[in-house]
Amino acid sequence: MTHAFAKDSRACAACVSWGGDRALSDDNTLVHVDRYSAEGECRTATSQDYRKVTRSYHTCPTWAPLPMLKKHGGRPERQPVFASRPAPPTAPAPKPVPEAVAAAPSPAATAPAPAVPVPPPAPPVCRSEPLDLDQIPQIASLLHVHWRRVRRGRPMPEARDIDTAQIRECVPRLCLMEPLRGGEDFLYRACGRAVQRRIGQRAVPRPVGDCHPADAAARFIADLRACLEAGEPRGLLVRNDPMLPGARFVELLLPLADEDGRPACVLAYRHVPGG
Repeated sequence: MTHAFAKDSRACAACVSWGGDRALSDDNTLVHVDRYSAEGECRTATSQDYRKVTRSYHTCPTWAPLPMLKKHGGRPERQPVFASRPAPPTAPAPKPVPEAVAAAPSPAATAPAPAVPVPPPAPPVCRSEPLDLDQIPQIASLLHVHWRRVRRGRPMPEARDIDTAQIRECVPRLCLMEPLRGGEDFLYRACGRAVQRRIGQRAVPRPVGDCHPADAAARFIADLRACLEAGEPRGLLVRNDPMLPGARFVELLLPLADEDGRPACVLAYRHVPGG
């Protein structure tokens, strides 16, 4: 007997990075598994369950729907119908105070205590760490495979070699970055709509320094420059970026060449929610 999960159930069975056996319904709105507790390996590098065996009904914050479910209304931003809301905190009942105690003011109450300013906590610094290319999400892996295919024996392909029709699922999270002033900054030549929504403003054609906070911009520029100088793909795990507060995401940077074969720009894939 099979069990079906809805397109926006946020269950592992409907996630793009779950490795268990499943099948889509004819209308591409349901995922069928052989039983409710079917098992499969998690393949999302940013998930706490990465490379662990999870059951089909399991959920996690990094859930993303299968491409066909997404085309038929499945969205990462939706919450499951069974999500419970925490009960509002109830204030404890005040304890009765004897009249004699209440009438007599204490010495501490008559003398106001000096206010001691408490400095606000420092915001976490945006940073990144290298990530093996075999640990990047499945959609980013498809982009990496396409990049290797179109370079045709060259160190890197040109921008015109990238066929967006073959990497349709990646386009909302893709940005084409061009160096400015020898790599001191980078210009957004193109920006996918998922990244555009996370930035919160129009990015094209503006430099990175104008579109991101100082620490996030410095981190992104340093990684783009390192990719361009090495001329090799780079996988990164980004933390504390204001684009995705309180979470982390995977970044894939792919160098692109000019007509003479020299590194000219970077194709940046940023695995953020949305599409």
